[in-house]
Amino acid sequence: MRSEQAAATGPPPTTTHTSTGLFARNATGLVRGVTPKSAFIINFIAGHPAFSLATSFFIVFSLFPGGNFPLALLLVLPLVLGFAYSYGLLTQMIPRSGGDYMMVSRVIHPSVGLISSFCMTLAGLLGNAFSAFALITVGIGPGLAAVGLLAKDPSLVHAGAVVQSDKWYKLLAGVIMMAIASGMLLAGWRWTLRIQNTLFWLVTGSLVVGVLVALFTSPHAFAGDFNSFAQPYTHSKDSYHEIIRTATKAGVNVSPGFSVSATIPVVGFFATFSIFSYFSSYVGGELRQGSTMKTSNVMAGAGVACLVIFFICALIFLHTFGHNFMIASGSASGLGTALPTSATWFVLTGVAVGSPVFMAVITICAAVLFWPLICYVAFLQPTRMIFAYSFDGILPKGVTKLSRTNAPYVAVIITFLLSVAVLFWAINSTSFIQIIVYSTLVQLISMALVGLSAVVVPWRRPEMYRASSSNKTILGVPLVTIAGAIAFGACAFIWFVYFHYKAQFGLTNVGRMFAIFGATIALAVIYYLVAKAIRLRRSGINIDLAYAEIPPE
Repeated sequence: MRSEQAAATGPPPTTTHTSTGLFARNATGLVRGVTPKSAFIINFIAGHPAFSLATSFFIVFSLFPGGNFPLALLLVLPLVLGFAYSYGLLTQMIPRSGGDYMMVSRVIHPSVGLISSFCMTLAGLLGNAFSAFALITVGIGPGLAAVGLLAKDPSLVHAGAVVQSDKWYKLLAGVIMMAIASGMLLAGWRWTLRIQNTLFWLVTGSLVVGVLVALFTSPHAFAGDFNSFAQPYTHSKDSYHEIIRTATKAGVNVSPGFSVSATIPVVGFFATFSIFSYFSSYVGGELRQGSTMKTSNVMAGAGVACLVIFFICALIFLHTFGHNFMIASGSASGLGTALPTSATWFVLTGVAVGSPVFMAVITICAAVLFWPLICYVAFLQPTRMIFAYSFDGILPKGVTKLSRTNAPYVAVIITFLLSVAVLFWAINSTSFIQIIVYSTLVQLISMALVGLSAVVVPWRRPEMYRASSSNKTILGVPLVTIAGAIAFGACAFIWFVYFHYKAQFGLTNVGRMFAIFGATIALAVIYYLVAKAIRLRRSGINIDLAYAEIPPE
């Protein structure tokens, strides 16, 4: 183990001239400390059911009445596998840190790789801003109010409302969250993975506890528990059914029949929370057994596990809380107008238990600890992209400096500062829903380019393809090509869904969105041209040569 790490750490990064006349890096200095188990957890976190059940699941029924969620999840499954095997098989061929940038730049063209990584970086920075919003609006704010309602403490209820309405609390919470994520990465893989796994099991354990509470609570008993919880605030003896009646009067269909047309957008909706089981690709050079089929299978396994667990949890929650009640509480006229809290699974299971202490603990584990965890995963992309940029000669070598724990502290600091800047912009310039919509759509541009790379790699880079363990075929067609075609088609489908249902997805300012995306792509192209010209003028090196082969790790 020690010898493996010492070999991986090696000498300081340098650039050398290879026998083929190409300039490529010798070593990153990063340690191959990520086991398949830890990689599975990294990939699982991005689509963790605790997150999707809390932020979106119950809202979708009011947005698309009649949508069938089991069928939607079944249709999402091939999309998840398409992305997992596109990223996984390409990572096997190019087991280097850098993710989409490394894959797309080596298979298609360096300028396209920069476009992909710029889009993915923007998506990650926006995603971190969304996490800061969610930490307050899904976690801390509703949690304080729910604990206050159970404890009959008006001061906590008021504090919950104040926290949710004040943008500076979002900024403060976001900065703290990002600082925690940065600290996790700066600890070095040994401690990083310990912290990651501890937080992961606390979040996952809270979901298991919530499911068990719902499983052993009858629908009738829950309605009674909810009425006792809400009565001091709503002054109604039957708040449970009153919320349903209010939503019905507002035009919400709380008892919709099955609709194929409503199921299609539900597929797109669920896909946006379940197709990201590929984040270990960004630490490809730090994965143990990174060049084996296990890399792809770990990504696919994490994605499938998320869907299966989501399905089981959703069935149990719907049975206990009531399908009609969840549609009503997720609508615009639902729980938020009746109570100063939300109808998230952890709040409702806390209501079923009836203990302020239990409510506080499950809220902290499910909706407070989760957001630094997913922020840490999001930080993996820009920090490793910065490394890849530097070793390809388009960033100064100084950004690859490592701490004593072999952590890329300069890259982490840069990522932290960029994330805070984007959070500050988001708080003052856009809405909660628009952040996640922008983040999803710009991320899909990068994911489509990875899918396209997977489609063409057997022909664009035949030597690379034949030399890897990724050269599997189905009926004579390369598996990587099949996966890439599915991934590319999935990106087009999700874009179509978002634009066809613009009102439901909060896509209100399309011109502004395209301006941001266009500027991002233009900056990537300009950056490539300027970096190429500077290197050629200063050292006579054509950086395109470095992109013609896989760099040594």
